[in-house]
Amino acid sequence: MLAYGYQKFGGPTVFEELAQSQPLPAANQLLINTLAVNLTEEDRLERLGTIQSITLPHIPGHDVIGRIVKVGTAVTDFDVGTIVAARTNHTYAEQICLDNDLAVTVPTDLDPVTAVSLVTPGIIAYKVVRYFADVQADQTVIVKGAGSPVGLLIIQLAKRLGAHVIAVASERYASLIATLGVDQFVDYQHQNPVHVLADRGDVVINVAIDGVGGKDDLAMAKFDATIASFAHHLPATSKSIRFQAIQPTEVISDQAALQLLFKLLDTGQLTTTIDEQLPFNLTGFIQGHQRLDEPHVGQVVVAR
Repeated sequence: MLAYGYQKFGGPTVFEELAQSQPLPAANQLLINTLAVNLTEEDRLERLGTIQSITLPHIPGHDVIGRIVKVGTAVTDFDVGTIVAARTNHTYAEQICLDNDLAVTVPTDLDPVTAVSLVTPGIIAYKVVRYFADVQADQTVIVKGAGSPVGLLIIQLAKRLGAHVIAVASERYASLIATLGVDQFVDYQHQNPVHVLADRGDVVINVAIDGVGGKDDLAMAKFDATIASFAHHLPATSKSIRFQAIQPTEVISDQAALQLLFKLLDTGQLTTTIDEQLPFNLTGFIQGHQRLDEPHVGQVVVAR
C-alpha cells in the first residue's frame, strides 16, 4: 500500500512514495479506499516544518472521502461499500483506517471531489457562523478574508441566516463573491475598508491568515459588536466588544457540522469552489502543493 509523504521539510518536491504495510481496522474503526483528498493550508504548513508537533517521516493530510472496504468488529452503523467523509490524520494514502465516530456518510448524489472540498473549510465556517460569531438575522456581518475557502462558505452560511453580508477581499475574488449574493464588496487594494466600513459591523469575522489587522477590525465594529478572528487577541480598545478567538472546538462536533453541510451542498443551497483537481499519485501531490504555494482561488483536490 502506497502513501505519499516526506522525510524532510521543505518545498513540494520533498514528497515521495512511502510503502506502508496493509492497514487493519481496530474494533471501532473503518478501513477505506481513499477516493479524494483535500489539500489544505494546514498541510502546507506541516510540509514547511512550521508545526512543531510533526515528526518525520510524515504522511500528511486531514480531509478524506473514501469507500469502506472493511469494518471493525464493534462497528454496527456503517456497511462495506458506503462512501464516507472524515477529518482525520495521514490521509495522503491509498487506504486509511479511521475511527467510526469520525465518519459521516456522503449523500449518493455528491461526487467525492466536491464533497471533500467542503471538509475542513466547511467545518471551520460552520462553527464560526453558528458558535464563535453567533450570527443572527438582520445583523450586518463583515467578512475579512472573504475570498478564502472558509470566507466563501461563511458568506453563504451567514446569508442563509438572513444577515447582511459585507465581503472584504482583493479584486481577483470580486466576480466569484458577487455570485454569492453579498450586500457589499470592498476591494481592499483600491479602498480602505476602515474608511468605508467604520462602525458598520454588528459582527466582524476575520479569517485572513493569522487574523491580521485587529485595529481595523475594531474600527469597523459597532459598539457592543462581536469580533471572531483567527488572531489570539485584539489590541486595547475603549469599545465594548465580545471577542472570540477561532480555534478547534467540539461544542459543535465536526460530524454534526459535516452532516448539515452535506445536506446543503446536496440540495444546491451551498457551493464550493475547486481551483484544481489532480491525479492521486506522486506527481499529483507535488503539483498540488506547488499550487498551494501560489495564489489560487478555491480548493486543490487530489482524486482517483
